[in-house]
This record gives sequence, C-alpha cells and structure tokens, in this order.
Amino acid sequence: MIGKNCNISQGVTIGKINQGNKIGAPIIGNNVYIAPGAKIIGGIHIGDNVAIGANAVVVTDVPDNVTVGGIPAKIISKMDHQIISTIQIINFPQ
Repeated sequence: MIGKNCNISQGVTIGKINQGNKIGAPIIGNNVYIAPGAKIIGGIHIGDNVAIGANAVVVTDVPDNVTVGGIPAKIISKMDHQIISTIQIINFPQ
C-alpha cells in the first residue's frame, strides 16, 4: 500500500519477501519521497513525512518525520516540528 502525496523516483524497487520474519510487502505512509535507486524490501512500514535517500536499502521499519539513507538504511536526520506543521497546512491538490 502506498499513501497519499508520495514521490517515487526512477529505478526504485518496492519488493515483497516470501520467507523469514519480514514476510510481505512494504506499507508506505503519506508524504514520502523515495529518491532514485532506493530499495524498500519486505513487510515493513515506512512512516509519514519520510525522505529515503538515493540508493538506500530499507529493510526495517522507518518512523514518521525522518530522513533515512545508506545500506542498510539508517536515520540520518529528524524533521523539526515547525516544518511538519507547515507541511500539514499546505493543501495539496487531490
């Protein structure tokens, strides 16, 4: 499942796993940016207001309001609450 207002760049893989403890496909929250070449694999949850860096490999849950990057992906920054409030005020066209 992919949430509202997501930006999925070229070369992104959103993949399902059929065995192990992360069986299933990812659930991606609202307002998520996925940079080129990123891989999101398994039954994990990507929170709201998340940015995933280029070529990152995401194999664990990602909380709301963070930026992740690397192989495997790790939190590299957290969003300020003032920025989040501004994002929520913007009226995106449906």
